[in-house]
Amino acid sequence: MVTKDLLKKWAIGMFAFGFIFAQSTVITYAENGGHHEFKRDHHHHFVNEGDLKRLLDQGYSKEEILKAAHIAKFSNKTIDDVLNVYKKNDSSWEKTAEHFGLDLKKLKEQFHVHKEKYLQDHKDEVIENVAEYSGKTEDEIKAWADEGISLRFIVIGAAISKVSNKDLSEVIKMNKEGLSFMDIKNSLKIDPQKVRAEKKVLMMKIKEDIKD
Repeated sequence: MVTKDLLKKWAIGMFAFGFIFAQSTVITYAENGGHHEFKRDHHHHFVNEGDLKRLLDQGYSKEEILKAAHIAKFSNKTIDDVLNVYKKNDSSWEKTAEHFGLDLKKLKEQFHVHKEKYLQDHKDEVIENVAEYSGKTEDEIKAWADEGISLRFIVIGAAISKVSNKDLSEVIKMNKEGLSFMDIKNSLKIDPQKVRAEKKVLMMKIKEDIKD
């Protein structure tokens, strides 16, 4: 059972990591004569450089390592413990979190609330960058936000629009009709990894403007 305090700690940790990591940490993973090179600064505290390199060499992706690091942090386990359970549970993060007494669904919900707050706190930068990225006007983006479309959905919707070659207004319309992110992705038959990659590009630009 996940306690209220644990949910709060997890949500704050996920929020801080999701944005501070992207804003202030640079990791370069390059092949150079069979060696891996890393660049990092002092903000990269969820997983140390040695563990990151070691686990990347074992074939884990950076995303898997970082997710495991979060579960390890809030279950007082090692990253290796978490990844071992992850492998034994058919690479399911839901089953892995459950194994350590965490409710992944509730944790994600809390994280989404904090993420939306972050975007709302920087609404002008979000609207400006989504407009430029999607070819829409800032007034169009602002109108959707004023209608109650979350900035989080607008950002991901812009990424979906780019990958699917659909106008962002069509993606927004699908959301207004009650379709979830997953419903829209399945309906448009698009690769979730491509959506994540596009969202990352857009969010990095937003964060650069926020820092400026």
